[in-house]
Order: sequence, then structure tokens, then C-alpha cells
Amino acid sequence: MTRCAAWLGGALIFVTTTLAQSGGPAADPISGTWTGSVGPGATPGYGVTLDLKFDGTNAVTGSAQGQNADDSAVVKAGTFDPQTGVLRLELQLKDAGATALFDGVAVLGTATGRLTLSNQPGPGTFVMNRTPSSERAAVAPTPAADANAAVAKQFAQVSGWILKAAELVPPDRYSYRPIGTVRTFGQLIGHIADAHNYECGRAAGRQVEWSDAIEKGPTDKATLLRKLEQSVDGCVGIQGKGQIEPLIAIVGHSNLHYGNVVTYMRLIGLVPPSS
Repeated sequence: MTRCAAWLGGALIFVTTTLAQSGGPAADPISGTWTGSVGPGATPGYGVTLDLKFDGTNAVTGSAQGQNADDSAVVKAGTFDPQTGVLRLELQLKDAGATALFDGVAVLGTATGRLTLSNQPGPGTFVMNRTPSSERAAVAPTPAADANAAVAKQFAQVSGWILKAAELVPPDRYSYRPIGTVRTFGQLIGHIADAHNYECGRAAGRQVEWSDAIEKGPTDKATLLRKLEQSVDGCVGIQGKGQIEPLIAIVGHSNLHYGNVVTYMRLIGLVPPSS
């Protein structure tokens, strides 16, 4: 498909981290109808709906529907880990073709993050909101202040791990890369800092464009540590004050690449700070 209906294609992987409400984790934060939009660029415009059911242990089943009638899908394989909050869904579209990868987070019924389509150039985005199943519909919504606090807590945790990792890796290892087709450790840290500046700039209401300036600039340890610290400070300063969707997105992006950081550290014989 050539229109934005390539939102699914042959397989969809939707990765989220679900943050607990202030009164404790929700018993079933997955079951219900997720509605929103996906698309290329920073403003998704193609409507999607996912109807999901969690079995309370591990399995997730359901279906998906795009705004066009022929863009329907079923959940081929789905899992949810209540301990980590990770949700993985593989969907099969009737009109199989392209693939789509969703990387993001879900916080208190809102999911947002980056979208990568195999038949579209450049990154995209997605924004989804959940309407709980009937048995959960009577639960009172958590105040927005609690959502902001949860996002701030999660960002503080993952950014703290990344900062500590950047400090632990020796200067001569900033040029290390496991294989030639991936970023060096220094470029990875630069990419994380670039993402902080982008998403938190958007959260502050600034019209910022994506930039690889840090990743493609000097990648020595001293320079990157300073740039990373500055980017983290910028995100911390806007927590609870700015638009929440970009702040949720940066938590998801940071967790995604902290996973890369962990792999790099293990390969050079270092213990990740979260271990």
C-alpha cells in the first residue's frame, strides 16, 4: 500500500512500558480499545484502533482496524509482562506487505513514540489512548499530576543509568562498536543526547527540527559527557511543566537505547549500572 495505511503491513511490533498509578499498578492496564493515529513525520494523521484483551498472566489477543476498511488485522502473537510493563504484539494484516515498528511507552492509558515503516522514508510517530474494557470502565482516572510524576520518575531512572554508563566506559572505548554497521559507543551517547534535545524541546513548546549535531560532532568522552549532562538537565527542567506526549516519547527512546548501552558494556567486560 502506498498511502499512510502502510501503518501495519505484514507485522507490527508495539513495544511499551506501562507505568503504575500512584496507588499501585493497575490489575489490567492492557485490555480495552486503543484509538489514535500513526503516520510519517512528527504529526501522525492516519487513524487506527486496536481492541486488546489480556489474560491476566502473559498472553494478549485482539484485532486492529485502520481508518480504511481494508486495513484490518488480527493479533498473531501478543505478550505482556506485568513485572516490566513490556507489551509485544505481532499483527497480521489481511493485505500483507510492508512492516511497521512502534517504539514507545504507555503511561496511564496513553501510548506515544516513534514509528518506522518499511515502505516509507524517515521516521514517523504514533499516539494512542486507551478506553478500558467494561469491567474497568468504572475506575476513576488518575489525575494528570500523577501522570507527570510517573513520567518524571521513569526519566530520572533511565537517564541516571545512561549518565552512569557514560561515566564508566573508558575514553578509549568510546570508539568501540560491535560490528561495522552500528554506531560507536560515543555516537550512541550522542544520539541519545540529540533525542533529549529534540523531544524535550518539543515538550517546552519550541518548534525544533531533528538534528544529529551531537552524534556527528566530536565523540570523545569529555565532550559527550558534557553534552549528555546538558541534554538531561534540559529534560529534567521541563518535567511536569511541558507537553506530556514528547516527555513520554523520550522515556521510551531512552529505554530503547539504554538496552544498546547494556549490550556494549557487556561486550567490553563492564557491568551496566542497572545490574
